[in-house]
Amino acid sequence: MWFFASTAKVAQQSLSEETAQRRDIVTYYSFEGNLIPQTDEIQTAKEGLKVKELYVAEGDTIREGDPLLRGTDGTRLYAAHTGTVETLFAEVDDTLQPGSQLCRIVDYDRLEVSVSVDEYDIGSLAEGKEGTVYLNALGQSVPGTVTHISREATSEGGVSFYEVKFGVDALPQVRSGMSVEVQVLNQQALGAVSLPLTAISYDEYNKPYVLVKSGEEYAVQAITLGVSDGQNVEILSGLSDGDKVYYLSNDFARFFAMQQEMMGGMAR
Repeated sequence: MWFFASTAKVAQQSLSEETAQRRDIVTYYSFEGNLIPQTDEIQTAKEGLKVKELYVAEGDTIREGDPLLRGTDGTRLYAAHTGTVETLFAEVDDTLQPGSQLCRIVDYDRLEVSVSVDEYDIGSLAEGKEGTVYLNALGQSVPGTVTHISREATSEGGVSFYEVKFGVDALPQVRSGMSVEVQVLNQQALGAVSLPLTAISYDEYNKPYVLVKSGEEYAVQAITLGVSDGQNVEILSGLSDGDKVYYLSNDFARFFAMQQEMMGGMAR
């Protein structure tokens, strides 16, 4: 331990002070994509008939099971989906064959975002898992839920990616095509004793430590780290809430002090 104690003495005039305190530390997986309707289907006729009457027009909102049209023989065809009649292909007096296009139905009230997730992160997701969908244009967030995870992968740069879909309940101002960022909880440590990452030092074995003060002297305190959000890090052991620690605020000064001590150790 002499190495660190000596280093502390060399740089004690430039040490900064920080206090360990309790924080909520949360990390997320983040993905980008665009909103699209969950349902965008072209309904076709299952049997042949001649159209006598249409019950819907383009722009109408319909529900699954609503009548679309009636044939001259009295046969009625019903909507297979809920949504908006975006395009109506059939007209009165048309003769339809099995497979003829009737209409395109789009459900703008139930949107989804499709994202690519690499093979290293896909294990953290499951159908039904909730996340947050941030709408870039509106500057607000709405809930999202994983509705589908593809079993087939695509390869890019030697890494496999899987398509994952998040369902979103659309608000009135939410529009199809909007760009979004999806966040899904990764790790969290609530009310954890923590320090800013800048207050953490590492020894030549890459072990984390801080300097603590005892009287007028500085001593090395080994610590164990937990969850980090990129700014703060959880302290699993070595410190308690309210403990003060000291560190070299300048990265170059840390490096110079360590090099000085290493040279001194070699001379001995």
